[in-house]
Amino acid sequence: MRLPDPLRSRAVLLGFDTFTDPGLPDLPAVARNVADLAGVLTGPSGTDLPERYCAWRREATGAELTDPASIGARLVSAAREAEDLLFVYYAGHGLVGPDGELYLSLPGTRSEPDLVPWTAMPFGLVRRTLADARADNRVLVLDCCFSGRAIGVMTGTASVVAGQLGVAGTCTLASSPANRPSDAPLDARYTAYTGELLALLRDGTADAGEFLTLQTIHEHLARALPAKGHPRPELRGTHTVGRLALARNQAHSGISDPEAMVKEATRLERVGDDAGAAHWYRKAATAGRSDAMRELGRLLERDGSRAEAALWRRRAGESGDPTAMYDLGVSSWHTGDLAQAENWLGQAAAAGVPEAAEDLERVRRRRG
Repeated sequence: MRLPDPLRSRAVLLGFDTFTDPGLPDLPAVARNVADLAGVLTGPSGTDLPERYCAWRREATGAELTDPASIGARLVSAAREAEDLLFVYYAGHGLVGPDGELYLSLPGTRSEPDLVPWTAMPFGLVRRTLADARADNRVLVLDCCFSGRAIGVMTGTASVVAGQLGVAGTCTLASSPANRPSDAPLDARYTAYTGELLALLRDGTADAGEFLTLQTIHEHLARALPAKGHPRPELRGTHTVGRLALARNQAHSGISDPEAMVKEATRLERVGDDAGAAHWYRKAATAGRSDAMRELGRLLERDGSRAEAALWRRRAGESGDPTAMYDLGVSSWHTGDLAQAENWLGQAAAAGVPEAAEDLERVRRRRG
């Protein structure tokens, strides 16, 4: 059991929440599905993919990943580049066309049976791209229902769809059986399946070990979702890929690596969660990370906790953080404690901080 190599892995997240056809109801939760799943996949407590290796539709670039050409370009590129894990996620409406083929709806998809093949994305293209990918591990997550209205006979939908979901060499996770709709409550933050998946990846479960493997994830969701009245999800074609993990189990050990703590704190601060960032900086600082001590001091200073901030900055300097040494030297200089300023600036200069040497000479000249 292991996590994928983030530098040799790629993810493409597709989700559509609004549709022009009144026959396809909007799915407000889908946009949050995609954004928050991307956060888990790129976070150090999750899969830790570099952000450039996780393609998803952002509000700032809303024109991307909305039509078959742009989606195809991203999928083909990811399939060519990924060597360890290729992860593809789709949330929206699944439709079966009059030809018996499965289609994934796009914002402009028309629900009329004869227009479905012309306006939706053929699942066969996604299937073929995944089957031809070079990645050792391929994962497809489908959070959508598979409506049989386009072929007119709902009883035939299950067998029609089931035969298409198995992709050679790919682990396919489906949010519901082919003959049952997926749940997307209008007042919920997420769709039922992705919401449960995100909760598991973020919080973990006491029923699993250190890693949340694909097999573990499916088994957990297969218990949790029906217990809440939702459809039982399906898993197909795991082979050995089911032993690959998407995240560490937070309920098992949490983030235990101080370096990962710092990365998580940095990510949380970047998205505006200063309280979460301070939590992880404090844990990393307590574990001995001098850079975390320095950053915690900075956040505490900004929050108005000056006494505690000064304590952590001093600890960072005493622990050998060059930037903290320099900051302490400059602070001592400004408060008139030239002896302390010379001490800290001297240590910072010896540690290679370029500005410290110049400031050290100024302090020494002032001291005479």
